[in-house]
Amino acid sequence: MGFFIVCKMIIPNILIKFILNIFPPLLFNRIILKEISDDFMEMKVILKKAFFNINFYKTIFGGSIFSACDPYFPTMYYQIFAKKGRKLVIWVKSAHIQYLNPADSTLTLNFRIEKKDVDFVENNLNKKGKIKICHTVKAINKHNIVCAEAKIEVYLRDNEIKEKLGSKS
Repeated sequence: MGFFIVCKMIIPNILIKFILNIFPPLLFNRIILKEISDDFMEMKVILKKAFFNINFYKTIFGGSIFSACDPYFPTMYYQIFAKKGRKLVIWVKSAHIQYLNPADSTLTLNFRIEKKDVDFVENNLNKKGKIKICHTVKAINKHNIVCAEAKIEVYLRDNEIKEKLGSKS
């Protein structure tokens, strides 16, 4: 599990949408990145109910919902810090999902990072060279019912800062 990023290149929104929308694990699960804010602080994802992602009970398979939660927070942080000229290693360290209601229709997931989160991460990166931060995302059906809630722990590391601090872990 996880989405691992180590690069300094800023990728245009349209290219990120294209790449993630054709990435086979997301494509075959009918997970579609619909919107990205210009500052990368928000992403809107749709998980369409389809033949490829339904279970025996004709609801969306839990693994598809879990997959819809995985790559977006690391991608957002990557872009936010790439714009600041920082080269970071970013990945999902852990994830916990709670299934609350059957997902009997298309789901919407809104990923959001607040400015205070970016400031917190940046301050910790500057002091320690690494940080873990948790975010929550809800999978909401067409009737505005929360079907699942995931807590995603994102790990970020700045190798340049870590080297200056004298630590290699």
